[in-house]
Amino acid sequence: MQLPWKTSERVKVPFLVLLGLVCAVPCSAQVGHPPERSPYVDLEYSQELTFFGGYVRARHDPAGVAPKSAPTLGVRYEISLTGPLALSSELTRTLSSRDVIDPLKPTGKRAMGTQTSGVSSVDLALAMNLTGRKSWHSLVPQVRAGVGFVSSRASDDSSGFAFGTPFAFVFGGGVKLAPGGRFQLRADVTDRIFKLGYPDAYFRLASDNTAVLDERTARSFYTHHTGLTVGVSYLFSR
Repeated sequence: MQLPWKTSERVKVPFLVLLGLVCAVPCSAQVGHPPERSPYVDLEYSQELTFFGGYVRARHDPAGVAPKSAPTLGVRYEISLTGPLALSSELTRTLSSRDVIDPLKPTGKRAMGTQTSGVSSVDLALAMNLTGRKSWHSLVPQVRAGVGFVSSRASDDSSGFAFGTPFAFVFGGGVKLAPGGRFQLRADVTDRIFKLGYPDAYFRLASDNTAVLDERTARSFYTHHTGLTVGVSYLFSR
């Protein structure tokens, strides 16, 4: 499998910029503060369980038959490892629908309606708190990268199209609001990059001499789902 360098680079560049900006601000802020007035506060707990909701935007899909953008729900578990590093695992369910077509029918008769086609995802990732094991003015910015799977039952027996369960690369970033105690708020952006493909039927000419896709369109390609979520975390285990 070839890594989608162009797509992943577009995802990673904003996080590198975020990393530089966020690291620069806290480092400058800690100079000249006595301990009792420091903007940094130690994080008390090593594990967190977050329930979140938000919206996922589905990207590149030339034929328009894959699951669409939709609301999403999920849960994330995170455990601190050493220093600023943590291991996290996330499970989501996006409440998608999709347009169903018969690619071998003439243009005006291809549309077959819509279909409920939820998308599930699971991943395992390494996360890094940009302020280490401390919060800065109650904020903990974080970046995250890992691997996982996305899955949907979206399929058409007549054409051979199937979403399946493709492997995914996962990149993300966010910020936690940790005022102290056992609860915190967090907001995250997560991008899952995976591969989809179209069967031959999408390239065949119908009786009106048209096809859903022309031969210049790639039969398999990388696409991605980008999610913006907010959640509430329960903190435990000192």
